[in-house]
Amino acid sequence: MKYMPILRLLRLPALFTTFPDVLAGYVIMGQGVVNPVELACLLASSACLYLSGMVLNDLFDVEQDRKERPDRPIPAGEVTYEHAKIMGKLLMLSGVAFASLVSLPAMIVSIALAASILVYDYRAKRTALGPFFMGLCRSLNLLLGASYVQEFSLWESKPQLAVAGLIGLYVAGVTLFARSEATQSKRFPLVAGIIFCWLAIIGWGISAATWAPASVVSMASIMLLLITFQLARKAIPAIRTGKPQHVQQTIRIMLLSIPMLEAVVILCHGGPQAVPWAIAAALMILPGQFLARYISMT
Repeated sequence: MKYMPILRLLRLPALFTTFPDVLAGYVIMGQGVVNPVELACLLASSACLYLSGMVLNDLFDVEQDRKERPDRPIPAGEVTYEHAKIMGKLLMLSGVAFASLVSLPAMIVSIALAASILVYDYRAKRTALGPFFMGLCRSLNLLLGASYVQEFSLWESKPQLAVAGLIGLYVAGVTLFARSEATQSKRFPLVAGIIFCWLAIIGWGISAATWAPASVVSMASIMLLLITFQLARKAIPAIRTGKPQHVQQTIRIMLLSIPMLEAVVILCHGGPQAVPWAIAAALMILPGQFLARYISMT
């Protein structure tokens, strides 16, 4: 397929895990009341910024990939370095531009997200702070959804900062788990990574019990327990063996669980009128799962 190398460079299946973040942030602030044009701009901003991060990641890692992952599009010669550089820049600028169409806070958050992506890809991912910078990127992605407001002061009465912190903690755990995914993984980062993910899930459970109507607490708890079980089922073999195939399978499940986790957030914080948006967030798992059959998420 002519465009398959570009789709592989963009890690397209994982893109569908970012939209639920934006939906969650938007619904928390709007209580399920949606301006379609506004939301579309925020989703487009998130998509462009996320995809720019995927491209920049491979640009900065090209020499390492020549040794460890020579089949990736740039080291394999399927996408030239120059074309990838242009693509990464255009995507990042487009992400900020889309957010700027919504509000000044959205523009500010998008710039902060773009800066965090650059810092992570260029330097931080090779340091101990790498997982936390990746978590920061996902926290800002959720806050991008909440930034359609005209003033940041309107955030004061809503729990979007706490929820953003939880998705950040979860993604930091995924990133820590994935640190040596291409080679034999050591046990400590795998154990620490899954603990971070479980702590975030516990946080979501506490958030549900604190904020959600009694009618949805049971449903949210069941969903969180199922996600925890699924993560454990995949993580235990990965921790035991450290083999790349087991680790990468676990990462795939971790990433594909994000839409369901954000669906829980929307259910718990969006009110009764947000149920359709919770369903929409959960359904984002389907295109991701389908595309992951053909395109690697890592």
